[in-house]
Amino acid sequence: MKVSEIDMVTPKSVEECLYYLSDKEKTFRLIAGGTDAVVQMKDDIRRPETWINIKRIDSLRYIREESDGIHLGPLTTHTDIIQSELLWKKADVLASASNEVGGIQIQNMGTIGGNLGTASPAGDTIPPLFVLDAQIELSSIGGKRVVPIIDFFNGPGKTVQQPGEMITNIVIRPQAENEIGIFEKLGPRKAQSISIVNMAISLKMGDGPRECLEGKIAFGSVGPTIIRAVKCERMLRLGPLTNDTIKDIADIAWKEVMPITDARATAKYRRSMTSSLMARGLYRLMKRWDER
Repeated sequence: MKVSEIDMVTPKSVEECLYYLSDKEKTFRLIAGGTDAVVQMKDDIRRPETWINIKRIDSLRYIREESDGIHLGPLTTHTDIIQSELLWKKADVLASASNEVGGIQIQNMGTIGGNLGTASPAGDTIPPLFVLDAQIELSSIGGKRVVPIIDFFNGPGKTVQQPGEMITNIVIRPQAENEIGIFEKLGPRKAQSISIVNMAISLKMGDGPRECLEGKIAFGSVGPTIIRAVKCERMLRLGPLTNDTIKDIADIAWKEVMPITDARATAKYRRSMTSSLMARGLYRLMKRWDER
């Protein structure tokens, strides 16, 4: 089947979309920016009987702060995120990640909901969503449920999202005044590349010199899903984040991950680069904190 020979519907509202999804006699797949789905379609991967084009549901594209956190619509593009003053101020780790997604064309088309739904372990925006404690709202014709991001992924390309459900909202925790974050990525070339390793760090700092009260670290592309570096997170609180302490934390980082060898890199190389990214990220964060 050619790409041009597909069955597609284009609902104009969430309610209409959920009505289509409730039909148990057919298989459906949502498409928004299509930056991942079109490629998979051409390779005959995850091809449904009917595609549901949700790009025109404007109510799913927003960035706003509410009492319970910052809300992101699933159709919010990477460009929307990059251009958001709110996110650069209160979720800079996510804005930095979107800034590293492909080129301008991909940033204009690709969506945060699409990154979640594709469930690639190399998705650049997913580690930041982990350190920002994202909550994923899933809606169906029967109602809504909210899933913490730590419980959302089951494996490469697999999530807890059930047939008939769609992502309708994403809520992230705004960073506090004493919190700093960073996104680091290693790709086979400078731009428009899939990550060999990526990482997000968010640190809450104390009053003492380089005193870290707590931190969250998430790695991508080094396991079947995103990996939280819990051993490294514990070490963040053992004392000031001096250059020697950062080196000790980086030396442990490679033990946290479970990479594979594929066309982009060997497992050994990924482990080595995990430690290198950890050191680079922490050094850069401490330099920023020292300059405040």
